[in-house]
Parts: sequence; structure tokens; C-alpha cells
Amino acid sequence: MSDIMKITVISDTHGIIDENIIPHLKNSDMIIHAGDIMNTNILKQLESYSDNVVAVAGNNDLPERFSDPEDKEIISKLSKVEQFNVGDDIVTVEHGDRFGHHPSHDDLRFAYPESKLIIYGHTHNQVCDKTSNPWIVNPGAAGHTRNNDGGPCYMQIIIENNNWDIQPFCIK
Repeated sequence: MSDIMKITVISDTHGIIDENIIPHLKNSDMIIHAGDIMNTNILKQLESYSDNVVAVAGNNDLPERFSDPEDKEIISKLSKVEQFNVGDDIVTVEHGDRFGHHPSHDDLRFAYPESKLIIYGHTHNQVCDKTSNPWIVNPGAAGHTRNNDGGPCYMQIIIENNNWDIQPFCIK
């Protein structure tokens, strides 16, 4: 096993992953989707790129919005919060909508103090806040809906020998 791990983080696809992001997803050890997926084909697509996909439900990922029974079941199985370990560190993923339109980083830190990294979506704004622990990131919107940063965005987290490097990307 390699000492290098590459995690690609997306959010707020709203039914579409920008095609410029797909090559980066295909080259990932893990893919994280922080909610507002809105199309179950996106989950199937992500699972074809990586055996390690973590996705949470956003405020728009409601089973009643889907007519197909299989889609309803897939969406209903998504958690609002996922936590997992990367080595000895805890990563927490949630959409962030329960903290308001622009979630407070203090509130997120208070909710998950044991985490090394908290990933959220919802705002469609890319954020990388490493001013205190836990670190907080928002990859921005990876689809074509309200790209507040000027274009589809994503983040990559490169972990080498327990050194974490968070790299934000926006396609203009």
C-alpha cells in the first residue's frame, strides 16, 4: 500500500458533475460528496471511479423528490452526517444546511471537536479554513448551479505520511 492517499471532495452537483472534474475523480483513492446530489446516477458514476465513496444527503436530497422507487431507496439510505477515519484522524462530512444558509465554523467545530477535518457544502462557496482545529473545508459547487466562485469547483486532499495538503480548484 502506498503512503500517499488522494481524496477528491465535491458538493452541490445538483444533478450534474462538470466534465472537467471527472478526470480528477477517476484518479482518486477516495471520493467525498457533501450533499445536494439530486441524481442517483451521480452516485453510480462516482462508485465506478472509486471503490471508496462517501456521500451525505443535502437539503435537496429528499426521497419524495424522486419518482423511481429505486432512486427513492438510494436517496433514503444516505445519512445526513458521515464520520470515518483516515489513519488515526477523524473526518466528518455533512451538508451543513442544519447550521443555516452560511454555516458558522464555530458551530461546526463545536459539533465535531474530535475531528481533524470537517467537510460541508450547501453554500456553493469554496472555503479552506485551517485557522484553528478542526479544519473546515467546503469544496464549492461541482455542478452548474449557482457557481458562486465563477465556475465548478472541487478540492483534493493529498495525505503523505500523515501530512495533509488541501488543494482547492475552480474551473473558470
